[in-house]
Amino acid sequence: MAKYDIERLKGNPYFKDGSYWVSPFNFLIDEVIQDLKGKEVAIHDCTLRDGEQTAGVAFSVGERVRIAEALDGLGVSRIEVGMPPASPVIAEGMKQVVKRNLKAEVVGFVRTMKSDIDMAIDCGVKTVILEHIMNPFSCESAYGLEKAEVIDRIVSSAQYANEKGLKTIFMGWELTRGDDLDYIKDVYTALARDSRLDGLSVVDTVGVALPRAVGFIFKKLGEWLPGVPLEFHTHNEFGIANGAILEAVANGASVIHTAMNGLGERTGNAATEEVAMMLELLAGVKTGINLDRIADVCSLVENISHRPIPVNKPIVGRGLSYLETGIAVDLQRKFERANFKISTQPFSPEMIGQEPFQLVMGKNSGNATIEYFLDKLGIKATADQVDQITDRVKYEGRVQKSLISEAQFSGICKDVLG
Repeated sequence: MAKYDIERLKGNPYFKDGSYWVSPFNFLIDEVIQDLKGKEVAIHDCTLRDGEQTAGVAFSVGERVRIAEALDGLGVSRIEVGMPPASPVIAEGMKQVVKRNLKAEVVGFVRTMKSDIDMAIDCGVKTVILEHIMNPFSCESAYGLEKAEVIDRIVSSAQYANEKGLKTIFMGWELTRGDDLDYIKDVYTALARDSRLDGLSVVDTVGVALPRAVGFIFKKLGEWLPGVPLEFHTHNEFGIANGAILEAVANGASVIHTAMNGLGERTGNAATEEVAMMLELLAGVKTGINLDRIADVCSLVENISHRPIPVNKPIVGRGLSYLETGIAVDLQRKFERANFKISTQPFSPEMIGQEPFQLVMGKNSGNATIEYFLDKLGIKATADQVDQITDRVKYEGRVQKSLISEAQFSGICKDVLG
């Protein structure tokens, strides 16, 4: 038996034959994963609220219901269905979603105003996220609120929601650009002391906190608010949202806010599909997401939102299953002969419900690709002819700036073979 054959990998958390093969270094207990090992997190999907805040995106009542049903089938724990005072269409959509009696917890998003809370109750939700800005500069400069006034507004609203029997989660947005830890501590400890706080969401509204900074914030909140469930909501301005989420989970976050396809204001929220796959495959953290439904739900949201998924988007980009370069195709074919189903990819497209890997021809093709398609089409060619066909395929791929179809390939073979 070879020292480095497939049997060596089987049974390890970083390998599942035919599904995925990720880094074993992720699972070094003492050095890397001690703060993530064995954890479970709930996915709070906000496609229908923050995702709809994507410029130019609007969901009808029926579309809101359809997306909610799809998210429920995906296995998200909570669905944030909208902010009722924002639009009568949103309020009606919320009511219709509640009537579906989904397995997922249905959550309304409201300001720290009694009228907003009443509207959420009228829509039928049993859980609300109360939002208020937590950057002291914004509180004073934009709203004229001193710290004592902020505390009074937030606590009185939470108490009102408590009195109405609502599960109450507080979201202090713009938290990460304030520079006064004592301000945060005073507001949040008062809120936890004087109301029933069912959850507290840390928000990096414009995605400006380093992952290490996010970890620091969660450590401090864990010290100040023992027993209060902590959540994390971030955006992706600097492309580090997923890294920040890892640090949040490692340091105490039990709920992560996401949106399908990364929809959301500006650069968008952390993408539900990316977060689920990252946590499940790379860290062994359970999310409850049905991974094989990911591609289906991403496509649904793509169609309804009219926001195309880039072909190279992480997890669900349709181009991820294309194997064009000669080296990749050669390795794939050799690995298959050695009983490996994964080669230059971290996971199989089928794992998320996507179409299988496809060998394609274009400007990066090598002889291995050409030999594969010659075998597939039953065409015989000498080594010299294979070289000529490869050169023609590479040339046409570059001139046409596209992949070469099998029909085009047949024409090239006829030209070369005569």
